Amino acid sequence: MSTKTHDDYTQVARIVFPAQGEEDLLPLYVDFGRAHNSTEPIDAGSKKARNATLRSLAMQRHGGEDHSALINGDSTMRLPGGLRVSFASVFNAFPASYWRQWTRATAARLEITIKGRASVLVYKSNAQGRFIRIDSAAVDSETVEFDVPLKTFADGGWIWFDVIASDEDAQFLSGCWKVNAQPEWDVSLSIGITTFNRPDYCAKTILALGEAENLKDILKRVYVVDQGNQFVSDDELYPQAVEALGDRLVMIHQGNMGGSGGFSRGMYESVQADETEFHMLLDDDVIVNPESVERLVRFASLCRNRTIVGGQMFDLNDRAVAHSFGEGINTWRWLWGPVPGTENRIDLALANLRQRRELHRRLDVDYNGWWMTLIPVSVIKEIGLSLPIFIKWDDLEYSLRASEHGVSTVTLPGAGLWHVAWGDKDDARDWQAYYHEHNRILTALLHSPYDHGGRLPYELTTLDVKHSVSAEYYAQSARLMAVRDILSGPEHLHRTLKTRMQQLREMTKNFTDAQYKSEPDAFPPINRLSRSRFKKGLPKGPNMLTLAPWTLKTLIRLMTPPKESAKQHPEGFVAHADSKYFILSQFDSVLVTKADGSGTAWYKRDPRKLRKLLSQSISARSQLISRWDELSAQYRQALAHIVSLDEWAKTFGITSNESSETAAAEY
Repeated sequence: MSTKTHDDYTQVARIVFPAQGEEDLLPLYVDFGRAHNSTEPIDAGSKKARNATLRSLAMQRHGGEDHSALINGDSTMRLPGGLRVSFASVFNAFPASYWRQWTRATAARLEITIKGRASVLVYKSNAQGRFIRIDSAAVDSETVEFDVPLKTFADGGWIWFDVIASDEDAQFLSGCWKVNAQPEWDVSLSIGITTFNRPDYCAKTILALGEAENLKDILKRVYVVDQGNQFVSDDELYPQAVEALGDRLVMIHQGNMGGSGGFSRGMYESVQADETEFHMLLDDDVIVNPESVERLVRFASLCRNRTIVGGQMFDLNDRAVAHSFGEGINTWRWLWGPVPGTENRIDLALANLRQRRELHRRLDVDYNGWWMTLIPVSVIKEIGLSLPIFIKWDDLEYSLRASEHGVSTVTLPGAGLWHVAWGDKDDARDWQAYYHEHNRILTALLHSPYDHGGRLPYELTTLDVKHSVSAEYYAQSARLMAVRDILSGPEHLHRTLKTRMQQLREMTKNFTDAQYKSEPDAFPPINRLSRSRFKKGLPKGPNMLTLAPWTLKTLIRLMTPPKESAKQHPEGFVAHADSKYFILSQFDSVLVTKADGSGTAWYKRDPRKLRKLLSQSISARSQLISRWDELSAQYRQALAHIVSLDEWAKTFGITSNESSETAAAEY
């Protein structure tokens, strides 16, 4: 423990709590009881066994009690006599290894104020999740400080503290983390929010930003790029948001250009205004805590070099679950996913930092999702705006492009928001299938280090077969359209940005597998007397040894005409979770539910469509492989022009020197 001083330390995070009554959020902020610190990793064994162990430990820590009543405000908490409260949580512990790696800080300082008598215990962990107590103090209605050097956190580790009230109640009044460094850049921020027909979510977000006291001196401008026809300005909360933000709020209306068009407009306006050091991209369907916004700005301002800094994503519908803790790309497969060493959907209600060893190693990401990402404005000026690719892969490509200019991306633990998880979406089969295909190929042409994109052509061909044999003719047709667009050259990118999505939606009229209906009796009844396809229950998919013969056998069968009865009545019903290619391919016709449960589509096998799609697939893939080097050179040479402010200004329909005030007046 150190005596209280007023030397050259910068506050970078406050100790915060969820709103009173938000019991499901407590695990993100506080933990209870003494931690288990065994020599064996608690996450060993099967996932089922691990989760059972974690549930047991969670019950031991929480005792089945509702501790949310202890929260008095966003920064104060009542401490019942004898209760041990641990701040070993993703929102209140200090991610020491990130500060050591990326900033000029060499020491952290914990400062807390407690009313009443209590014991404070300070801990640190290493990358393996092992932790030790490093300091302690008995306090009696006072403010105390603890200084911790950062030299031992090279590859991971956190710092946190526990508080134990004496035999009488005490109160936690405030706390914060500081570092012994001063900002390298000005702590000033603009925010660009892209929204499409989510006026309620968006209005709540801009109101929260406007009312946040901690952002009053930091947040200079909020650009809301409204691309829908249900305007944010018509929401009942909008007048309050305008009052809270005043002239800091700039509303911009433009045609729907997807996330890349909306985010690029906000980036464009921020560069044109040239009044802030940083610009944050923020999604519309989110719940954001202003404390996380400030933490990202503080961290970025203290980095040794210009750095893109992003927040983590938590599941809006299961709010103690970290849906994305760190994102990377497998360059051989050219496919995104969680950084090796972690996983998506980490349930922090089951176990927090003290029980999860995998959360202590520092994760070096390749990119951060644009649900919440902070970019230095100078980087935008240097490398340009987003690729005009509507949706998917724009965030990843931007960080890859930035890395080629020496700008790293960091996902900072302790900063994040709540966003609808994409596990409830069916974007590989609807109109977004086009963008999955198109943008995956495009980014590989631009950045893949391997000849022909490594394993990518094989994986895309495999997907062609899977969609085709599953009677997902719409998705496969959309994917082949994407390949044709890629083959046409870079000029199509801006030209098709505002039109392709509508064309994809129009295409659904020609495919029953893309026409979802919500009424239970929208389709003819299932033929219950048709021969069972699976006599022993749903099968497992073919393995590497059996895949080739299975595919050949299946294709031969699918080339034969379907039964006449299957044209009149579906042969079965398949839930979305079971709608795998090796199951769907066994039906002549079948009803399949949508991922979110809102509707059902009728998949109908058609040998003519199958032959046509497979033939087109062979042709498209052959051209892509044979022209790969040529296309890669074309797209790489055109990249700087494609992402330039001037080229985007043409797509926005404005001149390159038009101000945000003019755009706002047009709105």
